[in-house]
Amino acid sequence: MVKKWLSIGVVLVALAVVGGIVYQNVSSPPVGVNQGEQAPDFDLPQQNGENISLSDFDENFVIVNLWASWCEPCIREFPVLDDAHQNYEDEGVHVIAVNMATTERSPDEALAFLEENPVSMPIVFDEDGEFADDYPLRDGLPQTYFINEEGIIVDVHRGELTEEMLDERIQPFL
Repeated sequence: MVKKWLSIGVVLVALAVVGGIVYQNVSSPPVGVNQGEQAPDFDLPQQNGENISLSDFDENFVIVNLWASWCEPCIREFPVLDDAHQNYEDEGVHVIAVNMATTERSPDEALAFLEENPVSMPIVFDEDGEFADDYPLRDGLPQTYFINEEGIIVDVHRGELTEEMLDERIQPFL
């Protein structure tokens, strides 16, 4: 009789474990860089040496923009992104500009660009290409991810963003 109850107990524990795994896989989206997926976390250095992680902005709407100093559309949209950062930060919308440092002609190119074009939004640097492994460039630069308060990518835009396009994507999350 004890063996029977022990067997039933083992089966129930196994079912609970399998059920938990299935529930977790069904209830939380996979990690990835496509719309509807959980955005991969990152931890990248700023100019001042302090790191920023995506997880630093939990429960906020985050716009992650990938750029390089040689990219003309990136240069044109830079002020638009910085304006959005300034205009919406108090409402829980944060813009993070990720310099794709491994695509720069030299390490100093991005820094020289930032000296000539200062911005208030956080700038981080993918110095070793690990960020690019998680957020691969598709169709070139710029590339922008819109990540909701739960860390889910709600939109991906490839190419230059205008003020109107940016506002259109932000407004539903205010």
